[in-house]
Amino acid sequence: MKKTQTTLAVSILFVASSLIYSCKKDRIETPEPEQLNAYEPINSYLDSKKQQEQDFVIPGPGNDTIVGNQGTRIYGSKQCLVYPNMDTIDYPFTVHLVELYTPKDMIYWQMPTIASGSILETDGEIRVRATANGQELILKPGCPFGFEMPNGNPDANMTIFTGNDNGSYVNWVDSQTPFTLTAYGYLGYSNTLGWHNADQVAGSGGHTLTFTSSTDDLTNVGIFIYMPATQTVMQVYNKVSGLIPNGTSVKIVLMAQDANGQLFSYTESRTVNSSATIDLSLSQTTDAALTSYLNGL
Repeated sequence: MKKTQTTLAVSILFVASSLIYSCKKDRIETPEPEQLNAYEPINSYLDSKKQQEQDFVIPGPGNDTIVGNQGTRIYGSKQCLVYPNMDTIDYPFTVHLVELYTPKDMIYWQMPTIASGSILETDGEIRVRATANGQELILKPGCPFGFEMPNGNPDANMTIFTGNDNGSYVNWVDSQTPFTLTAYGYLGYSNTLGWHNADQVAGSGGHTLTFTSSTDDLTNVGIFIYMPATQTVMQVYNKVSGLIPNGTSVKIVLMAQDANGQLFSYTESRTVNSSATIDLSLSQTTDAALTSYLNGL
């Protein structure tokens, strides 16, 4: 009887040891989660490609009209410019101009054409600043500046949208001020300096696109959606797009750069008929190839 008890105890010990070893072995052989490809913030690459701000020094009377390198005309006057405390200025002063007339340049500047969730049809964006003695100037109340945006076929439905930069993006607001159509393009007048856009609301509501990846960490990836029919640029934040009207044809481009400066991208064209999740994988690319794709938007 004693021998039987001893044999039973040994058997129990063997089984327990086998179970412990089996569990231990299972833990050791459990594969680690696959590490996602990580990228640096895309801002440095986009900043290296964007249109540079142009500086025009106005030395004296008769030199107040400037022409940007893409054709924007600015009609200014010293009499309309003052310091923030409303003190008058003297010559010289400097006018600073940014011109964005292509989707590529709007993407490089991360300047989407969206107003409170509505997509905008655009014929170009500009930013106008003025400085004197290192200080930003403002316009005297009731004393607007004039500007012309070049366009061979201006649209009578476009109005002047103004934008306030909140540090992350510019939210466009319709000033409800129409342009005067000229042989040159759009002639407008504004009581504020800053961002201006030739726009009209092209649609609201619709569907969203969500971006995921089992191979890439999309946190620092630049995600943009271009709508050719309305020349609309949408930037995607937090991997979920804004609302895209039903039936809209879009071109999608994702851009990333790793710690070694190597570029990666993903591009796709589709028609948005419902909300969808796009599971993607970035591929290695070159600056020339990415620039060529953006030129073709």
